[in-house]
Amino acid sequence: MDKRLYETWESCVKCGICRSVCPVFKEEKSEPYVARGHITLLSEFIKGNIDFDEETSKDYLYKCLLCTTCVESCPNNSETDTIVEIARHEVIKKHGLPTYKKVMSKLLKSRKLMDFAFKSASAFSGYFTNSTELPRKGIRLKFPVKGIDKNRVLPPLSRKTFLEKYGSDKKKGEIAVFPGCLINYTYTEIGDAFMEILRKLDIPYTVPATQLCCGAPIYFSGNFEDAQFLAKRNIELFLSLDVDKIVVLEPTCASMIKIDYPKLFMYFEDREWENKSRAVAEKITDPISFLYSKDELLGKLKKLNIKTTYHDPCHLKRTLKIKKEPREFLLLTTDFKEMKDADRCCGNGGTFSLDYRETSLKIASKKVKGIVNSKAEYLITSCSACIMQLADILNLENKNHIKIKHLLEVINEALEAKDGS
Repeated sequence: MDKRLYETWESCVKCGICRSVCPVFKEEKSEPYVARGHITLLSEFIKGNIDFDEETSKDYLYKCLLCTTCVESCPNNSETDTIVEIARHEVIKKHGLPTYKKVMSKLLKSRKLMDFAFKSASAFSGYFTNSTELPRKGIRLKFPVKGIDKNRVLPPLSRKTFLEKYGSDKKKGEIAVFPGCLINYTYTEIGDAFMEILRKLDIPYTVPATQLCCGAPIYFSGNFEDAQFLAKRNIELFLSLDVDKIVVLEPTCASMIKIDYPKLFMYFEDREWENKSRAVAEKITDPISFLYSKDELLGKLKKLNIKTTYHDPCHLKRTLKIKKEPREFLLLTTDFKEMKDADRCCGNGGTFSLDYRETSLKIASKKVKGIVNSKAEYLITSCSACIMQLADILNLENKNHIKIKHLLEVINEALEAKDGS
């Protein structure tokens, strides 16, 4: 393992600032679930000084959202997320992956298998799910399924994927578009909104049809080998394109490709692929900052007659450092009011919300008061996973009068509107 990775935790002085910001610690009130506790335990584990049995390691290592709130607040820049990711990989080498994560890895490595699984689920969804329209269109299970709460609001399953609609073998354009799995298979209307904006601004684009999952769910579970497979496939594809930017619609995917791909190859001490991943990273951007750079867009936006507030997705704000731009868009297009603790993690964390549902909902519930007090009609965010989590908690707490939209949908609507419509 590259010595640069060891340096990420050696700087921790155990000051405890992380205790005041960690969403999991606020619910669990236990030192192993806060950054300095992670750093102490996990660095000793990685060095071989201690070991965990399988159940203890699962609890210590996976009861972390990887939201990077602690990293953002740390005065010494100790990268707890990196430590947790590496420690998870070390445990997996000893104890293996849970069965459902093995299945997930197999699916994510094959576009054909993913398409088959989601299309099959979509075709038969009417038999095992009920539709819901508020706070956002989604589905709920008719029957209990192990590991999934029957009352949970899940994203709808699209009949036609984003890549089926827009994918091509074209190599050239101003930008390449990478939707991410949630937008590709579920919230395809968010991707549609972005493509409509590109069309209205006459921005040349390509959507590579052979792109694969970014690998974030696999990498965050500690399965570095399969994550490496996906990273190499995507890097080769991206390097073959003649584009100025690669716009990644999901902030977690953008963070994975831009920041975690280089770390992954640092772990394997593979300088060749690390350098390739850094070349790709220079072109990665999110759709919000990309659109904000377009003066012709800002001049065309009209005011919508809606009251909004905004939730900061963790990876967009903390790893990609995008905070100002979403608010500028909302101030331009809506009656926007900042809510308290807008950047507090929603508690989704990918499989965290499945493995630790009770804790996940407690964290999400902390958001509701701020949303309600803002008096907003619409909760706006820039992440599909956050939409899924926040739709779930607003439904569970009977706040369905507050609708949820993606910021790209708001921007697209504001491009079509007349003032005050």
